[in-house]
Formats: sequence, structure tokens, C-alpha cells
Amino acid sequence: MAGETILIVDDSRDIRILLDEDVLAPMGFKTFTAADGKEGLEAAVRGRPDLILLDMNMPRMSGLEMLAALRKDSFAAPAILMTAYGSENVAIEAFRLGVRDYVVKPFTKDEILAAIDRALNESRLARAKEELNRNLITAEIVRVTVVTLSHYLNNHLTTLKGGLTLLGEALTDKAPDPYLLDILQASRKSALSIQAVMKVLLGATGVSLCNYTDSTMMMDIEAALREELGRQPEFSEPDGYGIC
Repeated sequence: MAGETILIVDDSRDIRILLDEDVLAPMGFKTFTAADGKEGLEAAVRGRPDLILLDMNMPRMSGLEMLAALRKDSFAAPAILMTAYGSENVAIEAFRLGVRDYVVKPFTKDEILAAIDRALNESRLARAKEELNRNLITAEIVRVTVVTLSHYLNNHLTTLKGGLTLLGEALTDKAPDPYLLDILQASRKSALSIQAVMKVLLGATGVSLCNYTDSTMMMDIEAALREELGRQPEFSEPDGYGIC
């Protein structure tokens, strides 16, 4: 429950103090207040609270008028209506404007806390669902990226290892300078290290080197590399050469 922000809008100073200091603050809620609907509207737009406790009848702008103005501003936080007047017509209009619950004055501490918990639970579930969706999207992006890069690196690594093998055979036949053999050995170790890193990465992300499918959104590695190399003149490709 703690940590969420609640806006209290009521023209009664006593009710604002009661809710702020005696009910919400001890429960760990962050609060701010407004003395009428117009002031509450400005406070809600500025502060974007997680929940609004809203008096029904106030000067300058009623609770329903304030809610209607907020909905026009695409502000969708839940609201709890506090009223001394019960009316079916008012309730229908209030729920249409996003009121999640209402309490009749005078209310008890337990009644208002129960209403707050019901209203915020719906928001909490919605936020949890959004967070889950974001995590799933992120995981899929990581998976697709790993698959794409693994294919790309594996192709080039195979070419590199084959070239190093042929180069090693040619150098052995010609009894080269030992320094060149050291360079060749270091290059082989680097190729093996790259292969080991790929295996670790694939294992950590739980993907495999599968065939490309129409449903997989592959990255355009070639275009990305060309764009990056183009930003660095010292690494620009000579005429007649390209990334392969």
C-alpha cells in the first residue's frame, strides 16, 4: 500500500487534515490536497496522483465537473467520491467518469481505507500487467537479437577459422618467422574465445542457432555495420571492398 500518491480534494479543511494526517500518512501514502474542484483539477494535472479522494459538492467546480475535465485531458487515475448525498443518477454519472467507489459522509477510517484498497488494487493489477508485457517484449527483443548476431558471427567465425587453418598450413610449409607463428596462434585463440563467448551467450539467453523464419524479425546487421563504419573515416572501406 505504501508509496502511492493520493490527492485529497475537499472544501472542508477538517476532512482534508483528517484524511491526510490521521488516515493516509500513517499508512505510508504520499498526499497533497486541494480546497475546491478548480484547485483540485490544477493539482491533479500537475501532480498526476495514483488516486483521487474527491468531495462531491464544492465551490467553483463540483467533483463530477472536475472528473469530466480530467477525462478530457486523458487523465485516467481512479477516484473515490466522498458525498453526504446518495443518488442513483449521480452514481451512474460518477462511474462513467471513472469513479471506482464512493463513501457516504461521515465515514469511518476502515471504510475509507477499504475503498482506497479496492480502487488501488485495480491500478496495481493494471501496472503489473503492463510491466509483465514490457518484460516479455524486452525478452523477445533480446532473444531475436542474440539469434541474429549468433548467425552472423558464426558465419564469419567459420570463415575466419578456415582461413587461419589454411594460413597455418602455408606458413608451416615455408618455415616462417616464429613471430608470425605466434601471431597465428594468438589469432586461433581469439577465434576460440569468440566461439566460447557465443556459447555462453546462447546458454544465458536460452536460444539456439535455429534457421531463419518469416516470423522472426531479423536485424539488418550489414546495414547497421555500414552505417557505423561510415561515421568513422579512419575505418571507411577502401574502394572495391565491402563487408562480407
